[in-house]
Amino acid sequence: MSEPLNFLLTQYAFVASSTIGHVLDTGYLPKIHAVNSVQHVVGIVRTVTLNSINAMQIRHALLESKAGDILVIDARKLGYRACWGEQRHRAAIYHQLAAIVVIGAVTDIDALKTMKVPVFAQTVSSLTTRSEGESFVDFDHDIHYLGSTISTGDLMVADADGIFILKPDIAAQYLEKFQHMELREKQKRDQFFSQHSLEQYYHANQ
Repeated sequence: MSEPLNFLLTQYAFVASSTIGHVLDTGYLPKIHAVNSVQHVVGIVRTVTLNSINAMQIRHALLESKAGDILVIDARKLGYRACWGEQRHRAAIYHQLAAIVVIGAVTDIDALKTMKVPVFAQTVSSLTTRSEGESFVDFDHDIHYLGSTISTGDLMVADADGIFILKPDIAAQYLEKFQHMELREKQKRDQFFSQHSLEQYYHANQ
């Protein structure tokens, strides 16, 4: 990984998705939500596009991904079929991926909710992919989704509020602005709670 990209990953670990959303529209992925517990995720995108009911070739993306990568899977051609579940998620954890994003459906929702590594998806389905016919999967192809173009090598910043996928040059351009916004927000919070009791506003674990 290049030094500038590694620097961006390090710095965006402290930038919330909603901070980006105060400034940018481009790169936001609407209608995709966290499936399991997630605090904050930053990583480099690998794109996967599914073109058949047989999605077995996803395993190649898992094998070729590096630790810390994020698979963004375009499963819209499958309709209501889920392409991701407990078994594939175990493989993602084994390969130390940072997160999985499915533009489509996932299954095994009860298991996914208890598993490590964040999962984001549009919906849940009990209709799944099957080992029927050939598996047609495109790797590292651009994904066009509701005004955003998602490419392998993009930077993803996500948390429970949502997902932004940014081109590295855009991420670098706005980094300082986002950092200043985060600092101002922290200062406002600290100032408020220097005069008010935290326990009046939040539960004890905050």
